[in-house]
Amino acid sequence: MNKATLFLRFFSLLIFIGCQQPQPETDIIARVGDASLSIRELSEEIPQQLQTSAKQTEIKEYVIRWINKEVLYQEALSLKLDQRPDFQKELARLKRELIINELLELAIDRNPIKISDAEIQNVYDQSDEDFLLNDDVVRCYHILCSTREEAESIRSQLAQGVAFEEVVEAMNPDSLRFQNWDLGYFTKEQIIPEISKVVFNLPVGAHSSAIKSDFGYHILKVIDKRSKGQKRHLSDVKEEIRMRLTELKRQEYYERFLLQTKSKYQIHSNFQLLDAMTSDSLVSAKKGE
Repeated sequence: MNKATLFLRFFSLLIFIGCQQPQPETDIIARVGDASLSIRELSEEIPQQLQTSAKQTEIKEYVIRWINKEVLYQEALSLKLDQRPDFQKELARLKRELIINELLELAIDRNPIKISDAEIQNVYDQSDEDFLLNDDVVRCYHILCSTREEAESIRSQLAQGVAFEEVVEAMNPDSLRFQNWDLGYFTKEQIIPEISKVVFNLPVGAHSSAIKSDFGYHILKVIDKRSKGQKRHLSDVKEEIRMRLTELKRQEYYERFLLQTKSKYQIHSNFQLLDAMTSDSLVSAKKGE
């Protein structure tokens, strides 16, 4: 058992212990003055999915960062920086913003935003210029083989009409280095030169011969080709449109929620006073003159 594995098991055990009745002294990893960092607190800070894969050095680095920050924090308190009026004002402003954001998130959570396929299709149909290609692109299926003989055998099967998906499924997993055989759309600059100079000259539906590279031997099938200036497929921009519509609906909901909330409070404004003031007056007011 190597040191990293031993440490991870030990760390997992400590986390388990930390989740039981804490032991004030033995549970402490680091201490700065009266402040301390316990196993429980450490386990809460590190995401659960990373706890079993975290390296010993990474966990130590986190503890060191905590110590450094705590030292600086305590030094700032000793200088009473937290009592300065400008700091208190900024702290109040940040608290105000955090509370407002929490309110908005809770409001949106009560009314989840849903984007239908019809809405996405409508945006796609009405926004031709937003989704134009900046470069020529090709979409390919791809198999990477260890030997030329294996690659030529696969190409022969494809030439006889065997579906690309069937060939992939029938291959020995040890010889299939790239499991993601649908490469999607890519430009010449996004793929290795050995492949780009071949597939961009093949017609749609054609299979390449075995293409040798530093990775092995490649067999590709051209699924689609689109030229610069053409519109991207809906499938390629669907999530982009969904995010755009989600943000738009969030803004619309925010405006409705704000309007409804404002109706609950008495609001008074005196813009005449503001209109009568000059920029110099604002500066003087800021200085307290």
